[in-house]
Amino acid sequence: MQLKNLKNLFVGFLLSISFLISPSEIIGQTTINGNFHSKNSDGTKTYTYNNSKQKFSIEYEGEITLSNDDKEITSISNNGFIEIRKTRFGKRRRLIIESEGGTLVHKYFIGSKELPFNPDGKKWLAEILQEVVRTTTIAAQSRVDRFYKRGGAKAVMNEVRSMDSDYVKSAYIKILLKKNLKNSDLISVIETAGNSIKSDHYVSQISKSNQKAFLATDGTRTAYIKSASSIGSDHYRSQILKTVINDSDINDKQMASLLDITKSIKSGHYLSQILSSIMEKRQLNKQNMNTIMLLSRQIKSDHYKSQVLRKALKKENLSQGNYEAFLSTLSEIKSDHNRSQVINDLMKNDMDNASFSKLLNIVNQNIGSDHYAANIYKKIAKNKNISDAQLIQILESASSNISSGYSLSSVLTAYSGRVKKSSQKVKDAYRKAAKTIKSETYYGRVLRAIE
Repeated sequence: MQLKNLKNLFVGFLLSISFLISPSEIIGQTTINGNFHSKNSDGTKTYTYNNSKQKFSIEYEGEITLSNDDKEITSISNNGFIEIRKTRFGKRRRLIIESEGGTLVHKYFIGSKELPFNPDGKKWLAEILQEVVRTTTIAAQSRVDRFYKRGGAKAVMNEVRSMDSDYVKSAYIKILLKKNLKNSDLISVIETAGNSIKSDHYVSQISKSNQKAFLATDGTRTAYIKSASSIGSDHYRSQILKTVINDSDINDKQMASLLDITKSIKSGHYLSQILSSIMEKRQLNKQNMNTIMLLSRQIKSDHYKSQVLRKALKKENLSQGNYEAFLSTLSEIKSDHNRSQVINDLMKNDMDNASFSKLLNIVNQNIGSDHYAANIYKKIAKNKNISDAQLIQILESASSNISSGYSLSSVLTAYSGRVKKSSQKVKDAYRKAAKTIKSETYYGRVLRAIE
């Protein structure tokens, strides 16, 4: 592995540890309830771990190469070194290997006493390296290359399954994914990631690292969706979806499959973000648009649900089925404020008689506030394409829905100019609506408006 790559891996390791990983993910099952510390300074990488039974630390610099059986360090780049310390039940061991002009110099200590490296130090190194290679990313690139050359992706994944650290597993998998893998290998990789890595953070990283390949065929796509669905965090699941949305090569069929992942997002915040982003950035067929409308019904928050519906209204060429699904979702919003926002936007679009009737029914049955209801009816009044039949529906709906004489009079007068130019049937409907106003003042004002 190049020194630069090794450094980048370790920097990522340090950042990830600081915020996301528990000690048990770093050293394995023996590190539960321990404390982990790490730092990267001037090219030297250091991390330590300790609990009540043992203390373990590694400090190193340079490119390190291991033997094929991972029992020896065969080379370290010039002026590099590695120092391994371990204290277990009071017994302290320390091993230092330095590179001097291409020659490795070994120093082995028990306590403060230096002992010959061969045979005891060499034996201890062989033992400790088994722990080192599976709990750190030391020599990860060369080990992945070696296993891959020996037995392909299957050999690499067998090694990954033997590891305890989610961080190390993900590092090995991401290195493997840079190779030209077959579809069957990709399926194995994503299935292993979903089944053996517990950290949502690392599963999401792997899912995003070679996304186009994962979504290229039915088999890989199915495995990908299954793996992404296994992520418990709405945050990480939404990250994967956002990456997909931005990929212009994703087709309608793949988008439909990926929407399946969205079904398991419980957070209204994340779900509304994903659905809004999809509608904003992608052209959708009728089926996928219907799916989005159905998914919006999962959102419990009226605020987030209304955001999705308002975004949907900006899409062109919504089908009749899309409108039906839209109106069904709208009817589930309980807040008069949020519902009226959506309806006001809806008024900007032309609707057929069936959709118009359903909308008025929603207003009539679900808007409890006279103030919000009146604002909606007055908003409709600005639509110049309303037919006489629709106008009569509006007058009947308003008079049955609004009890406030002031609010109803403001609605009727908003339509008075159009009523004066309409048929006698419309005028009769207007007068009938006016008669429901109990206040003589407001009643007289409404009648004078059409004289």
